[in-house]
Amino acid sequence: MIGRDGISRAIYVTAAGRQVVVVRVFIKKTQKTPQRELEIARQGAKEVQ
Repeated sequence: MIGRDGISRAIYVTAAGRQVVVVRVFIKKTQKTPQRELEIARQGAKEVQ
């Protein structure tokens, strides 16, 4: 995805059936995914299940 501030990334999970849930979207500033973004995504994934 390309947004106004640069390239963005989305972290998603698959849920029951054929459902895909986007749990976090953020602007990519470095090559490595920030640890904080991963933690937020994991928390969101727990709420989906």
